[in-house]
Amino acid sequence: MADSGLFLPLSRRSFLQYTALSAGLLTLSRLRVAPALAAPVATVGLHVLTPREAEVFTAIVERMVFTGDPSMPAVRDTDAIATIDQAVLQLDASVQSQLRWLLTIFQWGPPVFQLELKTFTAMSADERDTYLRGWATSRFATRRLAFRALKNLAMLGYYSQDATWPGIHYTGPWAPKPRRTLIADG
Repeated sequence: MADSGLFLPLSRRSFLQYTALSAGLLTLSRLRVAPALAAPVATVGLHVLTPREAEVFTAIVERMVFTGDPSMPAVRDTDAIATIDQAVLQLDASVQSQLRWLLTIFQWGPPVFQLELKTFTAMSADERDTYLRGWATSRFATRRLAFRALKNLAMLGYYSQDATWPGIHYTGPWAPKPRRTLIADG
């Protein structure tokens, strides 16, 4: 989705809302989450997302961060989904529930929004890009907002991984800071 024209003009109010959301996500990105054990989509150690929701989110993140650069690690080869899960764990339970509903709607939305008799994860890469573009450019503000929330989480989860840094020519923080490991209340 590198050159898909998904940057839409924002109103002043929307800009302030997204700035506040981004500041919150930036704060969360400074936390070092516990690495998930090796699994197809890092389903071990998930606290908020179910394995199925993690699979849907992985498919979303794969398309949102895809650059075509073979030197960039695949989403499935990182702990991006576990990072997102840990970030969402810090949010209010109602927000967690809304995200889970959003992933369900996103997965089963193609028949409604594109008249495609497929789920999102059953679509080809090009079909997924078209579907994502439909969310990003929807005439409905709620769909656009949902897209931006998913995109913010995708970027947070993927680009907070040390393995992605060489591909974007980032050498890491100048002064290493101790990072906390978050754990779920058991």
